[in-house]
Amino acid sequence: MKRFLFGAIMLFTLCGCGEEAIDITTVNQQTLFIYMPWSGSEDEVGLYEVLKENLDSIESAIVTNGGLGKTRVVVFLSESATSSTLYEICYENNACTHQKIRTYEGHNYTTVEGLTSILNEVKNKAYALNYALIVGCHGTGWTPVEAWENYPYSAKPALAGTNSPKGTTLQVKQNDPSSPYPRTRFYGSITSSDYAANISTLTEAISQAGLHMQFILFDDCYMANVETAYELRNVTNFLIASTSEVIDLGMPYADMWSYLNTATPKYSSAINAFYNFYKDYSTPCGTIAAIDCRQMDNLAAVMKQINSECTLADSLLESIQLLDGFNVPLFYDFGDYVEKLCTNPYIYETFTAQLAKTVNSKAATEYIYSHLYVVPQYIPIETFSGLTISDPSENPVALRSKTSTSWWKATH
Repeated sequence: MKRFLFGAIMLFTLCGCGEEAIDITTVNQQTLFIYMPWSGSEDEVGLYEVLKENLDSIESAIVTNGGLGKTRVVVFLSESATSSTLYEICYENNACTHQKIRTYEGHNYTTVEGLTSILNEVKNKAYALNYALIVGCHGTGWTPVEAWENYPYSAKPALAGTNSPKGTTLQVKQNDPSSPYPRTRFYGSITSSDYAANISTLTEAISQAGLHMQFILFDDCYMANVETAYELRNVTNFLIASTSEVIDLGMPYADMWSYLNTATPKYSSAINAFYNFYKDYSTPCGTIAAIDCRQMDNLAAVMKQINSECTLADSLLESIQLLDGFNVPLFYDFGDYVEKLCTNPYIYETFTAQLAKTVNSKAATEYIYSHLYVVPQYIPIETFSGLTISDPSENPVALRSKTSTSWWKATH
């Protein structure tokens, strides 16, 4: 389980005094960085095979669209626990080719220094007016690695006994005869914290590399949280992510690519493409949202006022929309939580107006799917705001760490 995505907008700076001016029309318009670190353990491949399928889907979309246009695409892919390659996808003669930039040994990318070095390499090799980041791996939302015991052992089906998450049990559709249940990007080789990194690590690395992303797209489970969006607010304009588990197939890049492969992304179109794909999928479940992180300070200000005046009644906790499959929930729907928390009509009206400005677009199927435990669950979606929050969570992971998040400190 890891959580990343790299994308950025960098303000182009003209030369200083005495230097020859740079013609910005000759500079690459956008660089899209696809970051796929190791998602397994030392002996397990995790999501490696499906990540390669994601890259094949992206290259197919590039060919279908007749090339890259004014975008350059750089990929970081870990082939094993100790080996990774940084390369550029190039288009020539109606086909995609790879131009290797460099190889890496070990997993220093889990540190600020290592990740900063990779970002600097991307910037040096594919300098652009705008940058964007796609991160493909496992995801545990805003939660820090150190908050988990046996990271995150309790969520693995093989280790969780017969307990199943709170939800509605339905007939599970099979993807193929060899697999009784479809996997998600939370289920899999997630037993080792050696290859995990915190959101704060990603934020600091982007900042140290002198980048600011146009968008960061997390092709991972549980990444559309107010905690995550607030943490990233100074390094990206938009966050594109799911509030819940993502089927291991990941984002339907063939359908979404043309809306992302541009300096002016069409967020609502990308969200609709995701929804239209998953509503007709064999496991018709998925949530996604595009969050304007530039609005997160305003959202936090309203939330601080609400928290100063209101306290959630204990009797209402179980009525809040769940967007995860944990036995003890971690991720609650943000909008539904505030509706039940806030008893001041005027402040609540202010909140809903600000939330509408913050969530650019969103979509959710009738049910979400969770495969955290032995028996997967479909959980009905009755209300969906596009963001989750862990403030009311009594999960031990949240109790250990939620008060240390930037969001909590800004809103309490």
